[in-house]
Amino acid sequence: MDDKNLHINNLEEKSTDFFSNGKINWDKSEADVWAEIAQKIENKPAGKNVSILSQVVKYAAAAVLFLLLGLGAVTFLYTKSITSLPGEHLLAELPDGSTVELNAGSTIKYHPLKWRFERKLTFEGEGFFKVQKGEKFEVESENGITRVLGTSFNIYARNNDYRVTCLTGVVKVISTSDESVLLQANSHVEIEKGELILKKDYNSEKVVGWKNNLFYFSGTPLKEVIDEIERQYGVTIQIQPELNNRNFAGNFPKKYNVEEVLDFVCKTMAVKFVKQSENVYLIVEKS
Repeated sequence: MDDKNLHINNLEEKSTDFFSNGKINWDKSEADVWAEIAQKIENKPAGKNVSILSQVVKYAAAAVLFLLLGLGAVTFLYTKSITSLPGEHLLAELPDGSTVELNAGSTIKYHPLKWRFERKLTFEGEGFFKVQKGEKFEVESENGITRVLGTSFNIYARNNDYRVTCLTGVVKVISTSDESVLLQANSHVEIEKGELILKKDYNSEKVVGWKNNLFYFSGTPLKEVIDEIERQYGVTIQIQPELNNRNFAGNFPKKYNVEEVLDFVCKTMAVKFVKQSENVYLIVEKS
């Protein structure tokens, strides 16, 4: 036998001796090992399970809540404003069928989306209100508040003047000092320096004559008369300050043009008007 074969045989013999003579001692059976592994897996702290579906539901709920809050804000804040221009009379219809006929240069503001729950508006100028029966109806102006359930009435709220005339039903008028009065049909109240001045058996038809383009004045300061002419005809009329508090009594229809009306008023008051430019006039003392 050559050296090469002899070397291979020696290796095989050594290998056989190693595996036949040596022993591997197993401390645990295979079943025990697997049981231990299973126990460790079972006792392992649970990780945080995140459900994709639950997260989607949370985001959807948040979006819906945000949308509802947004809609609520829109409902609360959205305001509708209606204004009659100089020389214009305008009929405004409210969501419940109540109406406001606006004299020239008047404005109402209200929340249409809240109207079903709160019939409330702010007002400046002069207007004739016809209110449908229902829950409380409230008109707020700078110098007073008028509350009704179902009635018709006229409000004049310009500058520091506040006057309410009841034509039908009952009207409650409240001053800024929280004084109040109930008006029956054909009664009238004015607020002067926070105090209520009540007048019964009042000629209410003359108060609302403006609806038919008829204007009645009785002991009215000339400045107020001129301001009304200015609004009705859409012109500019200046008046000397010393003439402001002269009182005018009379009436005129709007069918006459502005210069005819000014001529009538000025002759009654012993003053005159001067045309300065197109649609611009000045009232001065007669020399």
